[in-house]
Amino acid sequence: MSGTVGDNIARASGVIASAGGGTILSAKSLAFLGSASRSGALGAITSFDMSFAPTKSDSKLYFQVCLGSSTCSTGSQVSAFYFYDVTNTTIIGSIGGAAGSRVRVSFKHASEHKGYDSGRSWGCWHEPGSTDSRDYTIYGAPNAGTLYINTNHYNYDVTDMDSARPASTFTITEYAASAVTLT
Repeated sequence: MSGTVGDNIARASGVIASAGGGTILSAKSLAFLGSASRSGALGAITSFDMSFAPTKSDSKLYFQVCLGSSTCSTGSQVSAFYFYDVTNTTIIGSIGGAAGSRVRVSFKHASEHKGYDSGRSWGCWHEPGSTDSRDYTIYGAPNAGTLYINTNHYNYDVTDMDSARPASTFTITEYAASAVTLT
């Protein structure tokens, strides 16, 4: 469709929504352009610390990360992650089911090549239940060795694509409660 759209006709037909009727209420995103590393057990990757306050108490929040990372160890090349509410000390979103002594996470990734970067993206829903500002972050860890964000363990200063540095982002989008059904 092109040309001028009449205001009342377009709203009545559903071509455009009336002002204030949108499903996205607010969004906040941070881009991490540097590099970081983490070893040991699951813990905060502080490069992704973000405060967020919903505009409505019944809103639903969608958390999404686009992450450039790699792992380096002599064994398995696996890394695991989840979103974390620092203010209330709780994991955000779905995590794997309890099964014996297994670690429960939202997302895990196995690298095909030792030490090479790979992109990963995952997300989850959250219902905070208030308009209070909360601090959020991403928890992550490698199975063994070191987890690298936006770089790899080689960290060569050369012009080939293996050493290229990506950007990683963490975004929280607030949706109107009427627009999202979580089951």
